[in-house]
Amino acid sequence: MTEINKLDAAFARFERALGQFEVAMKGNIDETRRLKTLADDAAVFQRDQQRLHKELDQVRVKAAELVDTSKQAAGKIDTAMGRIRSVLHSNSGA
Repeated sequence: MTEINKLDAAFARFERALGQFEVAMKGNIDETRRLKTLADDAAVFQRDQQRLHKELDQVRVKAAELVDTSKQAAGKIDTAMGRIRSVLHSNSGA
């Protein structure tokens, strides 16, 4: 009977160990899934960041073009105003 008790105790320890192993494996599987989800999210964020950098560069180029166009327009307006003043001055009898 002692041998049977020893065997039953060994089976009980084995069952407990197997249960702990199953819990650990489930935790490992859950952690692996969580890490995969985080990696997928990180990849999405990286693509978004790259897209936003590209869009920001395009906006900067457009802003620089607008500044240049504004300067050109201001120069043309100044030139036109100078000509108008010159014509008005010459027609005023001076």
